[in-house]
Amino acid sequence: MTIVYEDKDLLSAYKQKKKIFYIYFAVVAAYLALCIASIVYYVNLPFEDPMQALPKWLVWVCSCLFVIFSYVFLGIKYHRVRKYYKLVSYLSVGLKAVNNSIFVRYETPELKDGVDYYVLTMSEWSKKKQEYLDRKIYCDKEKPLPEFTAGDKVRYLTQGNVIVGYEIVGHDDGFSEKIAREGKSI
Repeated sequence: MTIVYEDKDLLSAYKQKKKIFYIYFAVVAAYLALCIASIVYYVNLPFEDPMQALPKWLVWVCSCLFVIFSYVFLGIKYHRVRKYYKLVSYLSVGLKAVNNSIFVRYETPELKDGVDYYVLTMSEWSKKKQEYLDRKIYCDKEKPLPEFTAGDKVRYLTQGNVIVGYEIVGHDDGFSEKIAREGKSI
Protein backbone atom coordinates (compact mmCIF):
# COMPACT_ATOMS: atom_id res chain seq x y z
CA MET A 1 0.00 0.00 0.00
CA THR A 2 1.30 3.45 -0.91
CA ILE A 3 1.30 5.67 2.19
CA VAL A 4 0.63 9.34 1.48
CA TYR A 5 1.52 10.90 4.84
CA GLU A 6 4.52 10.04 7.00
CA ASP A 7 5.63 11.09 10.49
CA LYS A 8 8.03 13.66 9.09
CA ASP A 9 5.06 15.50 7.51
CA LEU A 10 3.66 16.29 10.95
CA LEU A 11 7.04 17.53 12.19
CA SER A 12 7.65 19.71 9.14
CA ALA A 13 4.13 21.20 9.35
CA TYR A 14 4.70 21.99 13.03
CA LYS A 15 8.08 23.62 12.31
CA GLN A 16 6.57 25.68 9.51
CA LYS A 17 3.71 26.85 11.73
CA LYS A 18 6.13 27.77 14.52
CA LYS A 19 8.48 29.59 12.12
CA ILE A 20 5.66 31.73 10.71
CA PHE A 21 4.42 32.50 14.22
CA TYR A 22 7.92 33.66 15.25
CA ILE A 23 8.22 35.85 12.14
CA TYR A 24 4.97 37.56 13.09
CA PHE A 25 6.15 38.16 16.66
CA ALA A 26 9.42 39.62 15.32
CA VAL A 27 7.36 42.11 13.29
CA VAL A 28 5.24 42.89 16.39
CA ALA A 29 8.40 43.49 18.43
CA ALA A 30 9.81 45.81 15.73
CA TYR A 31 6.50 47.71 15.61
CA LEU A 32 6.40 48.10 19.41
CA ALA A 33 10.04 49.23 19.47
CA LEU A 34 9.26 51.87 16.84
CA CYS A 35 6.21 53.07 18.80
CA ILE A 36 8.17 53.29 22.07
CA ALA A 37 11.05 55.09 20.36
CA SER A 38 8.61 57.57 18.80
CA ILE A 39 6.97 58.27 22.15
CA VAL A 40 10.33 58.80 23.85
CA TYR A 41 11.45 61.11 21.03
CA TYR A 42 8.17 63.06 21.16
CA VAL A 43 8.30 63.49 24.94
CA ASN A 44 11.89 64.79 24.81
CA LEU A 45 11.10 67.51 22.22
CA PRO A 46 10.67 71.13 23.32
CA PHE A 47 7.11 72.46 23.69
CA GLU A 48 6.60 74.02 20.24
CA ASP A 49 9.19 72.22 18.16
CA PRO A 50 8.37 71.92 14.43
CA MET A 51 9.52 68.26 14.54
CA GLN A 52 6.57 67.19 16.72
CA ALA A 53 4.61 66.03 13.66
CA LEU A 54 7.33 63.56 12.60
CA PRO A 55 6.83 60.95 15.38
CA LYS A 56 3.05 61.29 15.14
CA TRP A 57 3.02 60.65 11.39
CA LEU A 58 5.55 57.86 11.74
CA VAL A 59 3.36 56.03 14.28
CA TRP A 60 0.18 56.60 12.22
CA VAL A 61 1.69 55.29 9.00
CA CYS A 62 3.42 52.35 10.72
CA SER A 63 0.18 51.48 12.56
CA CYS A 64 -1.76 51.37 9.29
CA LEU A 65 0.91 49.24 7.64
CA PHE A 66 1.05 46.95 10.68
CA VAL A 67 -2.72 46.40 10.65
CA ILE A 68 -2.70 45.63 6.92
CA PHE A 69 0.28 43.28 7.34
CA SER A 70 -1.37 41.53 10.29
CA TYR A 71 -4.61 41.01 8.43
CA VAL A 72 -2.90 39.59 5.35
CA PHE A 73 -0.24 37.57 7.17
CA LEU A 74 -2.46 36.08 9.88
CA GLY A 75 -5.58 35.83 7.72
CA ILE A 76 -3.97 34.09 4.78
CA LYS A 77 -0.52 32.65 5.40
CA TYR A 78 -0.72 31.68 9.06
CA HIS A 79 -4.35 30.54 8.74
CA ARG A 80 -3.53 28.14 5.88
CA VAL A 81 -0.43 26.76 7.61
CA ARG A 82 -2.42 26.22 10.80
CA LYS A 83 -5.20 24.42 8.91
CA TYR A 84 -2.67 22.18 7.16
CA TYR A 85 -1.02 21.35 10.49
CA LYS A 86 -4.45 20.54 11.92
CA LEU A 87 -5.18 18.21 8.98
CA VAL A 88 -1.90 16.32 9.35
CA SER A 89 -2.26 16.05 13.13
CA TYR A 90 -5.82 14.69 12.82
CA LEU A 91 -4.57 12.02 10.41
CA SER A 92 -2.59 10.42 13.22
CA VAL A 93 -5.46 10.27 15.75
CA GLY A 94 -8.70 10.37 13.72
CA LEU A 95 -10.94 7.48 12.75
CA LYS A 96 -9.93 5.87 9.49
CA ALA A 97 -11.94 3.81 7.02
CA VAL A 98 -10.79 1.30 4.42
CA ASN A 99 -12.85 1.14 1.24
CA ASN A 100 -12.74 -0.74 -2.04
CA SER A 101 -14.01 1.33 -4.95
CA ILE A 102 -13.63 1.82 -8.66
CA PHE A 103 -11.91 4.98 -9.84
CA VAL A 104 -14.05 7.07 -12.20
CA ARG A 105 -12.33 10.41 -12.89
CA TYR A 106 -10.31 13.36 -11.64
CA GLU A 107 -12.25 16.55 -10.99
CA THR A 108 -11.17 20.16 -10.69
CA PRO A 109 -9.05 20.87 -7.60
CA GLU A 110 -10.77 22.68 -4.77
CA LEU A 111 -10.09 24.39 -1.46
CA LYS A 112 -11.63 22.70 1.56
CA ASP A 113 -11.03 23.82 5.16
CA GLY A 114 -8.14 26.03 4.10
CA VAL A 115 -6.22 23.24 2.33
CA ASP A 116 -5.90 22.72 -1.44
CA TYR A 117 -6.94 19.27 -2.66
CA TYR A 118 -7.10 17.25 -5.82
CA VAL A 119 -10.54 15.65 -6.12
CA LEU A 120 -10.84 11.98 -7.09
CA THR A 121 -14.27 10.54 -7.88
CA MET A 122 -14.71 6.94 -6.82
CA SER A 123 -17.72 4.75 -7.51
CA GLU A 124 -18.88 2.68 -4.53
CA TRP A 125 -21.55 0.04 -4.35
CA SER A 126 -24.38 0.98 -2.00
CA LYS A 127 -25.99 -2.05 -0.36
CA LYS A 128 -28.95 0.05 0.73
CA LYS A 129 -29.80 1.50 -2.70
CA GLN A 130 -28.42 -1.40 -4.74
CA GLU A 131 -26.55 0.87 -7.14
CA TYR A 132 -23.18 2.55 -7.63
CA LEU A 133 -22.83 5.98 -6.02
CA ASP A 134 -20.08 8.52 -6.67
CA ARG A 135 -17.90 9.57 -3.75
CA LYS A 136 -15.43 12.44 -3.67
CA ILE A 137 -12.05 11.61 -2.17
CA TYR A 138 -9.58 14.41 -1.48
CA CYS A 139 -5.85 14.14 -2.12
CA ASP A 140 -3.51 16.82 -0.76
CA LYS A 141 -2.03 19.01 -3.50
CA GLU A 142 1.37 19.01 -1.78
CA LYS A 143 1.58 15.24 -2.29
CA PRO A 144 1.95 13.48 -5.64
CA LEU A 145 -1.34 12.76 -7.40
CA PRO A 146 -2.16 9.04 -7.53
CA GLU A 147 -1.96 7.77 -11.08
CA PHE A 148 -5.27 6.00 -11.52
CA THR A 149 -7.02 5.22 -14.79
CA ALA A 150 -10.78 4.92 -15.21
CA GLY A 151 -11.91 1.49 -14.10
CA ASP A 152 -9.08 0.82 -11.63
CA LYS A 153 -10.19 -1.07 -8.56
CA VAL A 154 -8.62 0.77 -5.65
CA ARG A 155 -8.35 -0.11 -1.97
CA TYR A 156 -7.79 3.09 -0.04
CA LEU A 157 -7.56 4.31 3.53
CA THR A 158 -9.25 7.63 4.32
CA GLN A 159 -9.72 9.88 7.30
CA GLY A 160 -12.48 12.43 6.78
CA ASN A 161 -12.52 11.78 2.99
CA VAL A 162 -8.79 12.61 2.78
CA ILE A 163 -6.77 9.78 1.27
CA VAL A 164 -4.07 8.46 3.62
CA GLY A 165 -2.99 5.35 1.72
CA TYR A 166 -4.00 3.48 -1.42
CA GLU A 167 -3.24 0.52 -3.65
CA ILE A 168 -4.56 -0.61 -7.02
CA VAL A 169 -5.94 -4.14 -6.68
CA GLY A 170 -7.26 -4.64 -10.20
CA HIS A 171 -8.90 -3.15 -13.24
CA ASP A 172 -12.46 -3.43 -14.55
CA ASP A 173 -12.74 -2.62 -18.28
CA GLY A 174 -16.45 -3.37 -18.26
CA PHE A 175 -17.12 -0.66 -15.68
CA SER A 176 -15.38 2.08 -17.68
CA GLU A 177 -17.25 1.00 -20.83
CA LYS A 178 -20.55 1.04 -18.92
CA ILE A 179 -19.91 4.58 -17.71
CA ALA A 180 -18.98 5.68 -21.26
CA ARG A 181 -22.27 4.21 -22.57
CA GLU A 182 -24.28 6.03 -19.90
CA GLY A 183 -22.76 9.31 -21.02
CA LYS A 184 -20.84 10.18 -17.88
CA SER A 185 -17.48 11.78 -18.46
CA ILE A 186 -14.45 9.81 -17.40
